[in-house]
Amino acid sequence: MKEAFRRLESERQDEILKAAMREFAQNGFDKASTNRIVKDAGMSKGMLYYYFENKEDLFRDCIGYALDHMEQSLEDWIGTEREGFIERMARIAEAKRRYFTENPEVSEFVAVIFLSPDVPAPFKERLESLGEEGKRKMFDGLDLSRFRSDLPAETLMRLVQWTFDGYARETEERMKAEGMDFADLDRYWDEFSGYLDAMKTIYYRGDRS
Repeated sequence: MKEAFRRLESERQDEILKAAMREFAQNGFDKASTNRIVKDAGMSKGMLYYYFENKEDLFRDCIGYALDHMEQSLEDWIGTEREGFIERMARIAEAKRRYFTENPEVSEFVAVIFLSPDVPAPFKERLESLGEEGKRKMFDGLDLSRFRSDLPAETLMRLVQWTFDGYARETEERMKAEGMDFADLDRYWDEFSGYLDAMKTIYYRGDRS
């Protein structure tokens, strides 16, 4: 990223980087077209190279932008409320759903590109670190007394986690098969809300409030 790009208003920076992220997410780095990027961003190709050294420079800046954006949202996803594990997992899932809906370019770019071998190791390490920090914060302030007492809380948390992860994978496959995108997540969230009460019945104490 050149100094000329840094001098742009933040809204214009966002427009250009989101146009690039859409292109990289849809076509990967090798097949991504700078012609399509500049058309989507409403600018000339000469201006693109006035702001960035080359396509690789633009790609790296998109990665940095996406990671910065996700890190800033991490606290909002997890929060600091004292609550049960199922409620915590449901709230994180709902926060992620909102994030994916409100930030489709970042979400799709991260989902697709970080599976690519083109991503430099330092960025992958940063993404892994972000995931580890999220997992650590996910367990802060939990009220484990809500769990039934005849099984270890760790076992019950793992079973709940598997349920959430399994549903997420199933949703991804259904979305791919049906040609849906992040804007359709409301449909699946409404469906999943019915499973939350079932999990509370299975895993929580009968005298929970």
